[in-house]
Amino acid sequence: MDARIFVAIAAYCDPELPRTLDDCLSSARYPEALRFGICWQYDENVPVDLSRFRGDKRFRFSEHPIRESNGGSWARNIAQGLWDGEPYSLQVDSHMAFARYWDVELIRMMQTFPADKPLITMIAPLFRIGQDKELRRQTDKGIRASRVADWSAESGWSPWLDWGLVGNARFVRNRFLSGGFVFSPGRWNEDVRQDPDHYYWGEEFALTLRSFTHGYDMFLPDLIPVWHMEHTKAPPRRHWENGREVVDAKNRIAFDRLRKLAYSGEGTSEPSLGRYGLGPTRTLAEYERFAGLDLVNKRAHPDVFSGLPPDPVTIRDESDWAQCVTIERFRQLAGGDLRAPQQQS
Repeated sequence: MDARIFVAIAAYCDPELPRTLDDCLSSARYPEALRFGICWQYDENVPVDLSRFRGDKRFRFSEHPIRESNGGSWARNIAQGLWDGEPYSLQVDSHMAFARYWDVELIRMMQTFPADKPLITMIAPLFRIGQDKELRRQTDKGIRASRVADWSAESGWSPWLDWGLVGNARFVRNRFLSGGFVFSPGRWNEDVRQDPDHYYWGEEFALTLRSFTHGYDMFLPDLIPVWHMEHTKAPPRRHWENGREVVDAKNRIAFDRLRKLAYSGEGTSEPSLGRYGLGPTRTLAEYERFAGLDLVNKRAHPDVFSGLPPDPVTIRDESDWAQCVTIERFRQLAGGDLRAPQQQS
């Protein structure tokens, strides 16, 4: 069996990248089967030592000074382009921790989940690095589905995702893709190449819609394979250090592309989206029924806001559609503000 896994990482001046790579390798059952595609955006004035990886044939780098960077989606697009036919693919952030034998566990899931093209994704639980340099992994929260915690015109109607409820059953589906952890068939890198003109808001929702309409089914893992770093001090550097004017300009482009993809009714045929439109396998209406989202009216089934996973779809009949509410109305019914805290990334 070909057990090669392509590990795609976009890293922006991240001093955690070497530790992440070491942990990824040392925690794998078959580290020799890993192949890395890394878009490294570097600052000449703040060097990060990657020398021990450069001579390793398992590593492919695309390196760019930060002045050439155009953001996370642009970088992930480049990392995906380093895929070389590996049968499995893992997309993660550059500041992660890994479970023991994460590679064989994810392949096991891929081979047993009830779908032709399963895509395993979640908002990863957190870890901290203690003063003794030991990793403190969060294990008491369970494996949680994603929920919509904010959904407004201010963010281009791109749903803001947060942790929802724990999925206790087997083969639990997830409504949304989380860019910080995606395990998929390798061909996902070609089928759903990330749109370099997206930026931050809306990237994961666009990938969700495009993956679903290309025939990918999203599942939660049945055990925790990775953790995301909890930034207890200063957050990592990000592209928006370039200033508000740059961020606003990029967001305008990204929000317009999300509008065309999700809200215009032309997401499959809109020529300006090119290869970054919806897929040919399933329709946007099918996604709405699966996820419980009424995109035209900006309403959703309450399960979308609480994070109760679909089983196997959210909308079964008209009575389910009748339960859909705006997020403002759901907040009123829930008796509180459900706006998400700023997620780690």
